Amino acid sequence: MILNYQPIVDIRSRKVVKAEALCRFPDSPPGLDSPDGFIPYAEQNGLIKGLTSWLFANAFEFWGSLGSYAPELSLNLSVQNLQEVDLVERMLETAAKNGLKPTSLWIELDERIFDVHDPVSHGAMAALSKAGVRICLDGLGPGVTPATHLQLADIPVRELKLDRLITSEYDTDAGQRAQVVGISEIARHLSLDLAAKGVERVALIEPLSRAGFVRVQGIAIAAPMTGEQFVEYLRKSQAPAAV
Repeated sequence: MILNYQPIVDIRSRKVVKAEALCRFPDSPPGLDSPDGFIPYAEQNGLIKGLTSWLFANAFEFWGSLGSYAPELSLNLSVQNLQEVDLVERMLETAAKNGLKPTSLWIELDERIFDVHDPVSHGAMAALSKAGVRICLDGLGPGVTPATHLQLADIPVRELKLDRLITSEYDTDAGQRAQVVGISEIARHLSLDLAAKGVERVALIEPLSRAGFVRVQGIAIAAPMTGEQFVEYLRKSQAPAAV
């Protein structure tokens, strides 16, 4: 297992403000070599806690080594992780060990969070939020309904990250525009940031900016990269412009 990192930029300044840590299994058999495959496998086989502990240890150690170059760091968690009674302690202790402040960290949870109602999970989200870790609802797609507004009101979410399925043709598709407008109204009413992932065309960035998006991620900005490549990318992006 290895970690890649994908830059996330402020949509107006185009500066790197965050990066998402992405677990990869390059030598796994087909079906388990992508998050859509190995995450369900890990959940079904009791491996998700160990996988997440590995993610904390390795991502935080690397992030701590970046020093002043480090933007905010975002990690994907499974809804199963929220049921671990020691999740918050493990995450915060590992972060502190590597010199990271909770306010520099994000966790990303998918839409299954709407189906979680147990007090342990909600307590974990509340404790992380109180400590300064911010929560992003990742991969929000076409399934958004009027009830989504009420569901979000009960979760300490700070950002909605829309999937490419709902933004990829925003500039040309009236149906996608209508869906995005609906979600942006929810975000505005709840004072949530709006982000887009899977942005594959530079031409899409300005229309998304006008629609109220504050951050974008995708190959139009930069593809996922190794830690070494990410360090070089950061140095170049933060270097003073030539006079």
